[in-house]
Amino acid sequence: MSPTRLRAALRDRPLIVPGCHDPLSARMAASAGARAVFVSGSAVGRALFDEPMIPRWGANTYLSYVRQICQSSPIPVIVDGEDGFGDPVALCSELSAAGAGAVVIGDSQPDGSLLPAAAFTDLIGEIRGRFELLFVARADGLEHDRSDTAGRLGRYHEAGSELTLALLNSVLRAEPADRLLNTVTELASAAGGALAVHSRLGHELPPANRLPGGVAAVFVTAISVPPSTDHLRRLLTQR
Repeated sequence: MSPTRLRAALRDRPLIVPGCHDPLSARMAASAGARAVFVSGSAVGRALFDEPMIPRWGANTYLSYVRQICQSSPIPVIVDGEDGFGDPVALCSELSAAGAGAVVIGDSQPDGSLLPAAAFTDLIGEIRGRFELLFVARADGLEHDRSDTAGRLGRYHEAGSELTLALLNSVLRAEPADRLLNTVTELASAAGGALAVHSRLGHELPPANRLPGGVAAVFVTAISVPPSTDHLRRLLTQR
C-alpha cells in the first residue's frame, strides 16, 4: 500500500522528496535512492500546458497523467492537488484509486482569498475519514499574515492532516539564512512537529542537518522541471 509505505518513510526525518514530472523522472528518482516523489502542479503545468500551474480546464488531463505516474512509480507519489480543482473530495477519490500515497491541497481559493480555517478543517476530517491517502494541508497565507498561518497549521494538524505545508515563497526570497531558520522553526512548532517545507532547488533552505526536528519532509520541486532554454543552449554550444 503506497500510503503505508509513505508513512513508514516519514519516520526518518527529514524525508527528502524530489519532484517528478513524468513516469521516467519518478523511476529515476527511485533509482537514485528517493523513498517518495512529489508531482508538482507547476512542473506538470509547464510540461503539458506551458502554464505555471494546472489550468482548471486541464484538471482531467492532469489526473490522467498523474495516474500514469502513480502506476509506473516504484515508490509512493505525493500529488499536488492545488486547490482541489473545485471538488477536493472527488479529487482525493480519483487519486486514491490511482494509487497515490498523499495529496497536497491548499487553503486558498481561485480568487486568491483563503477558505475559512473551520471549513478547511472540516474538509480534512472528511477526507481522512473516507480515504487512506495522507492529507497534506498547505497554508497559503504566510506572506500576508504570519500569526494566522501559524494558527492554521496547528488547527490543520489537530484536524488530522499528517503533514502541513506553509507556502514559503515570500520568505525564501526575502529572508537571510538565520532568519529563515528561525521562521521554519517557528512554523514547525506551530504545526505540531509535522511540517513539510519546499524549495525549488534545495539550496534555498538550510541544510537538512540544520533543520529543526519538527520538519518531517522537504519537497525539492524544481528538480522535476524540464530543462531550461539556457541549459539547452549551453549544451548545444559547448565545445
